Amino acid sequence: MQFSDEEIGNLSIDKFIFHVVHQRTDEPILLDETPIGDFEDFFLARAMETLKGNRFLFADGSITRTLLKQILDDDKAFVPVSKTLAQAFHAGRDKRIKAGVMILMQLSTGKRRLLSLLKYDHEEAVTYDITDDAKAILKAIANSFTKSPDALQKSALIEILDDAESIVVIDKTVRHEITDFFRGFLACKRLYDDEQMTKVVEAVVVEIAKRHQDELPNEITQNIRDRYYETVQKRERFDANDFFSEFFGSHGSTNVRASFDKLLVKKGMQGEAFKFDKGAVKKRRPQKYKTAEGVKIEIPEQASDTFKTANTDAGTVVTITTRRLSSL
Repeated sequence: MQFSDEEIGNLSIDKFIFHVVHQRTDEPILLDETPIGDFEDFFLARAMETLKGNRFLFADGSITRTLLKQILDDDKAFVPVSKTLAQAFHAGRDKRIKAGVMILMQLSTGKRRLLSLLKYDHEEAVTYDITDDAKAILKAIANSFTKSPDALQKSALIEILDDAESIVVIDKTVRHEITDFFRGFLACKRLYDDEQMTKVVEAVVVEIAKRHQDELPNEITQNIRDRYYETVQKRERFDANDFFSEFFGSHGSTNVRASFDKLLVKKGMQGEAFKFDKGAVKKRRPQKYKTAEGVKIEIPEQASDTFKTANTDAGTVVTITTRRLSSL
């Protein structure tokens, strides 16, 4: 799921409601109306933060997908469906889930329509007023929406088309995946598995080594696949910021980071966090050749596309294309 700058600039909230869930009662507190007032920008920002999350698809037969599609097909279905979703969300029993609210929003930008589900935990905040005689009066507010990263526990941004769909999810409980509770509520599955994502990141760093071979040291460019293999073996999970800092170190310039981020977006991996599949990558060794005349040739992995052979009647023709030839 990607948005142009123009689409983000034109994004608006068409419908908004929330219901109180997991407050230690048998049923949620269902509301008929929750006017958004002057807080549209606040909730738009929370919805767009979800784009930094992991990509999913609805599983076959997902009831949540069916309900959300009703909203898109029938303008009058928004509030009734939101109540049904809140009841389903509330029914899930997980001791880690705190009391809070489930927010449902319908968004639009141009011809695109999206749905946003947010689970906000109730956080107690303390505010104060200053009186005319210079005294401060403290006030406790239990039911509040804050910008605290810990308060927005779960979020999903969903786009449903006739022949396709896209879900982006952030679940703070397990950032690299999704809790069984939230997976069951959405009835979804990961768009890419760990093996696929591990291989995609390998392709990204290999491409980075080619694009920035004049900036990066030989210790990185000439052993890029082995370096990636070793990184995967000692790290459990992929997070873009942590991985980039460790993999490129002090050589991770602004230009290198820009290429890294663009390639992740291009390959549909923006914001993904996942568990490395350690068996998905192998150590690569240089290709070694020896001619009948005793000439030895060793081609490092990053230069494999500069080496070609062709069989002719006169023998095998070896072609090596280089930007610069140096004597040893």
